[in-house]
Amino acid sequence: MQSTSLPHQLDDLSDDEREELLTRQALHSLADVLATVPDPRSRHGRRYDLPFLLTCLVAAMLCNCNSLEAVGEWCHEQRSLLRQVFGPRRHLTPTGALYRWLLPRLSAAHLEWALANWIQATRPRPDTEAVALDGKVLRGAGSSEETAPHLLAVTTHQSREVLIEVPVADKTNEIPVAQALLGWVLLHQRVVTADALHCQTDSAQAILDAGGDYLLCLKGNWPAQYAAVVEYFADPAARTSEAMTSERQKGRREERRLRVTTELTAYLVGFPSLAQVAQITRTVTDTRGIHQDVDYFVTSASADPATILTLIRGHWSIERQHWLRDVDFTEDRSRIRTGAAPRLLAALRNAILTLLLRTHRTAIATARRSFACHPRRAFALVRRSFPSYR
Repeated sequence: MQSTSLPHQLDDLSDDEREELLTRQALHSLADVLATVPDPRSRHGRRYDLPFLLTCLVAAMLCNCNSLEAVGEWCHEQRSLLRQVFGPRRHLTPTGALYRWLLPRLSAAHLEWALANWIQATRPRPDTEAVALDGKVLRGAGSSEETAPHLLAVTTHQSREVLIEVPVADKTNEIPVAQALLGWVLLHQRVVTADALHCQTDSAQAILDAGGDYLLCLKGNWPAQYAAVVEYFADPAARTSEAMTSERQKGRREERRLRVTTELTAYLVGFPSLAQVAQITRTVTDTRGIHQDVDYFVTSASADPATILTLIRGHWSIERQHWLRDVDFTEDRSRIRTGAAPRLLAALRNAILTLLLRTHRTAIATARRSFACHPRRAFALVRRSFPSYR
């Protein structure tokens, strides 16, 4: 693993602290991760230990509680279950007000990197699943005085697990953060997909330096190269290989045609180790009629057209992850905006989605309603151990 420094404004951890959190003793369960979060409170007047509070919070979120007030009400209604799970305690009913006070004071950076340790340590080896790089804005956490937090995540294509998510500071953008972050992610023999924003020479080189391959969307931010690619694929005599897929769902049909060439690699400067250039044409037939769009990609991967088409399609798994957080967890409607609380809750939502997907629950809303009827199972899932492959 490289120790590429992240910009200091991103979080309050040093490189050594990040390295320690990523390589510390194996964390087998989400409960193990929650137990590592440092408690900023003094011992005076402390009624609840922090692992108890965080475990109750995650269990309540699993049981379909999307607000801190709902979490507090859930804890009050589940007093007898909390006593059985945690043993006899004098206090068993943390409130929404307590969580509103506590969460902004916790270290979101510590939780984010501890979760990265747990996710990466419990994934099978060798881990060569492609990953997508993309950002998300927590819109509900913004106000007229403060900018909404902007997070950048690395997510696997098929299993849809967030390997790590970090903040993007107000005075920068995703590009330098992504280039620094890639040095901390295990990318050996992996393909990294990203949108046109990350179609940068330095970003491509960072992926190659980490042992991976890039697949980047090419648009007008490279005007000369883009024009050359468009012109080449418009030529009927262009030498290309092809792959196609077709899907029909709920009255909507989408056909994808991918054309790949190696003829342009010597002419497109700015893309290190460029192996292929691709064009994908999507033709959609729905109630609005027939409409079509075309995108272009550059890649260092020497894969066949069918694999490239699968990778392009797989990149949108990260959009699916964002959609689940917004729709099922109402993330964009949350008005929690104090301190580190928005980041911390976003990290917990990612962890909960990972737990559900690892236990083969793909219908997230249905699974959370089921846990609401069987809350004991929620605590069992939070404490469930996964084998470490480190």
